[in-house]
Amino acid sequence: MGPGVVGQLAAAGLTHWAFVRGCLSCHAPARRQWRQVRAALKGQPLAALARQGVTCADCHVRGYRRFGPPLEPYLAAGDIVHGGFTPRTGFTRSRFCISCHQFHRNGARLQGSLLENVYGEWRASRYAREGMTCQACHMPDGRHNFYGIHNPRFVRRALTIRFRARPADPGHDLVARLSIANSGVGHDFPAYTTPEVVASMWQSCAGRLCPGTVRRLVIGRRVSLNLKRQYFDTRIKPGKSRRLAYDVALAARATAIEARIVVYPDAAYVHFFRAYLARYALTPQERGDIRRVLVTDERSSYVLWQADRPLRHERPSPGGR
Repeated sequence: MGPGVVGQLAAAGLTHWAFVRGCLSCHAPARRQWRQVRAALKGQPLAALARQGVTCADCHVRGYRRFGPPLEPYLAAGDIVHGGFTPRTGFTRSRFCISCHQFHRNGARLQGSLLENVYGEWRASRYAREGMTCQACHMPDGRHNFYGIHNPRFVRRALTIRFRARPADPGHDLVARLSIANSGVGHDFPAYTTPEVVASMWQSCAGRLCPGTVRRLVIGRRVSLNLKRQYFDTRIKPGKSRRLAYDVALAARATAIEARIVVYPDAAYVHFFRAYLARYALTPQERGDIRRVLVTDERSSYVLWQADRPLRHERPSPGGR
């Protein structure tokens, strides 16, 4: 329930309560939070519990009773909280995550594919067959770190990256290949329609970009802001790879070829919030909320991997051969 969500819900108001409730079902699912949001939409300050978004109780409390995964590993670690809880094996299964990370089979689709199909992609992968659950990767050893696309180290471990460049000869193209394999993600990479990953290669002239030498590969699922049109889906399925091929004439003063992979975890949100600010009449409070989250999202990108290879300009022999 960050400022981006709060700003949108405030703009929607009570006249679009069904839309608001649909957002809250994942962002602030407790019924008490729903009542607090309704009160806020009537002009009261948004209560602290609603601002917390997803809380411990949303997963672990039902009917005022505490539930959690089987006790044995936690007993061994002496890490029992709240005086104990009722164990349920469901906490260790991927299906536990589907209410917020998987659209219903009758949900919104584009080109035949559900807009959010993380669980479905996992079920079709070898990870499901081998019993590697969502929790095993995103919550290792039961830790509530929820590792994901915003964590560079987590993402880097899940990919296999290979970069090869062929020495350049005068009058010939410079040939290089950058391969990105999804070797450790249990679903399409990157997940959903929000992040994008951009792989780039270019020639460097004494430390500066040689004009006209850049080639890019965008990896992601880009859709329109109203979620009605899909422009492309270049995500990498588990066990598969994508390759950026580079066949460009050698620049006269090129000294190296460089490659870089940049992750934009909030790419879709950046596009959406920029359009939101431009198209809608918002109150100063709503506009301030959206601007704050836009600044945060614009700064969330990071360089996942980079490398360079020096180039040797081979001179032709005196005989011209």
